[in-house]
Amino acid sequence: MGIQALEFVVGGADGVPAGVYKASFVGVERTLHPEFGEGLRFDFKVASGEHAGKTVSRTCRPQPTASNVTGKLIAGLRGEQLRAGEKLSLAGCIGREYTIVVGVGANGTSTRVESLV
Repeated sequence: MGIQALEFVVGGADGVPAGVYKASFVGVERTLHPEFGEGLRFDFKVASGEHAGKTVSRTCRPQPTASNVTGKLIAGLRGEQLRAGEKLSLAGCIGREYTIVVGVGANGTSTRVESLV
């Protein structure tokens, strides 16, 4: 039968495509998902380029730890690691610009913030 060339049509992900962007932190909002329960949604607005003005987010657990996504996003926003028992505010981070990495979510059809610095 031999080797054949296969052709594909690749479907796009919703929202901002995977990649690295400069984006400003818009804020964090409490959410409630019928299947996964309570969460926090971190929102960022792309600052420049083809996708400028579009919002990209990440929803994660409401309790930050040093090893979960919530804690890693907060650490990235603050520029320092979290310490157990620490009380903190993200108010000073709103409007600041960060470099964010956007990847395809677990469902394969949407994108989300994976990390930031």
